[in-house]
This record gives sequence, C-alpha cells and structure tokens, in this order.
Amino acid sequence: MEEANKQRSGRSLLTVSGAFLLVASLLVGAAHHRAKENALKPISSASVTDSLAQGVAWIWPDSNGPRGVSGATAPYREAAVMAESLVLRADRVERGGRRQPLLLPAGVRLIPVIHVETATDAPDELAPVHRDAIIAAVNRQATATTAGAELLQLDFEAPARQRETYRALVVAIREALPAGTRLSVTALAHWCTQGDWLDKLPVDEIVPMLYRLGPHADEWRRRFTQRDPALARRCQGPALGFATNDPPSQQLLSLATRPYWFDESSWSNPSRPPLHPPR
Repeated sequence: MEEANKQRSGRSLLTVSGAFLLVASLLVGAAHHRAKENALKPISSASVTDSLAQGVAWIWPDSNGPRGVSGATAPYREAAVMAESLVLRADRVERGGRRQPLLLPAGVRLIPVIHVETATDAPDELAPVHRDAIIAAVNRQATATTAGAELLQLDFEAPARQRETYRALVVAIREALPAGTRLSVTALAHWCTQGDWLDKLPVDEIVPMLYRLGPHADEWRRRFTQRDPALARRCQGPALGFATNDPPSQQLLSLATRPYWFDESSWSNPSRPPLHPPR
C-alpha cells in the first residue's frame, strides 16, 4: 500500500511538473510573439516628428514642406527639394519643376533633387538630347549646393532595361559636379536585392525608399530590419527613406542615422508610385 501511494505521489508530481513546464512554455511563446509584434509596430506620430527634426524632408513641387511653430526651431535639418523634373521621351525631354518660390525655415540646408522619369517610348540607351538635358540640370543646380548641404540628389527610378544607362549617367553626373559637392541617389527597395551594382556606384549616399512597398511591405521591412545578407551593403544605412503616413518600426528607424521623410498629403505627391516585386 505504501509503495502504491509513493507511485501515485510520483505520478502527481510529474503531472504538476509537466503542466508547469507547458504553462511556462506558452508564456514564453506569448512573450516572444508580443516582442515580435512590437518590433514591427509602426512608430507614433510624435516619434516621426522627433526623427524628422534630426533628418531630411523630401519636398516636391507646390509645397514648402512641413511647417514648425512660429519662432520655434526648424522642424527638420535639411530639405531635399525637387528643383527640376525631366521626363525622357523618344527624341525629346519635357522639363518641369517648382512653380513657386521656395520658403524654408531659417537654418535648414538645401539639397537640390533632380527627378528623372522615362516614358514608355524612351530608348534603352539615352540619346545625346537626354544626357545633355540631365547634365545641364545638374550644372544649374550645383551652384545651390555650395550654399546648402553640399549635396545633390538624383531621383531616377530607371527601369531594368536602362540599368547600364543609369550607371553611365551616374558616372557622368559625378564628373560634372564641382569638387566638394557630394552625390546622393534614391533607390527602389528591390534594387537592393539585385547584386552589388549599387555598391559600385560612384556616389556618396544611397537612399532606399522604404514606403509604397505594396502587398509585400512587411517582408521588405523585415529584410531591411534584420539586415538581410542579400541586401547591397550600402542599402543598409545610414540613409533610409520613410513616409509619414506609413512609418517604420522603431527597430528599423534606429538603423537610419540619416532618415529621409516624405509626406504624401502635405508636401506634394510624386508623379507615380514605384513598383516593388516580391522577393
């Protein structure tokens, strides 16, 4: 009888221990799931404001960007302003840009942005008329860099068929810039997974645009947050581009010591959204 009681007692202890381990495992799993969810949770609007105060505002035509409280510190450090827009067509270039004076808060440094698009009838290789128009825009805007951030940015979402043309254009822009003027380029997120060609560009800064990422947005953000080895080295910061209406997680934002911010509703809208294919 005593032996049977000991056996029953031992089985009870094992049952209690097993239940305890199961509950502990479930609690740890739940905590891990919450931590994972929190890591992907978008930052608050207040955090966006704090980040912008230390970063760059992308400002497109018909806007002067975010406005701070009168008399207060400027709400951002630098303004990347689309100074000229060029649409490349079969045998000509359509020019556009700002249609009103630019009014920036005192102390904000200017970064001229040259925005380039290719129409469907544009050739794979740039014709002299295309290249000359882009270089002329670079020369016009280069003078503004000396009084600003000493940086000029090319925003050109070149299609895959123009990859070699894009590389040659970046080299030509670099050669056209005055000594001391740095060159920045924007990059679509999926460009960062297509080998190391971005790492080889003769530029000082690459800014992946981590917004308007489509149905695979979470996957793209995860890859950048975790610094996926498949990403080009220079796509992993310090410059990353975000949108105020679709903010990143704190973990992803922490990788950008030089964040660029865009507001689609208030700072004017680019002509068309980029297309990001799945991985």
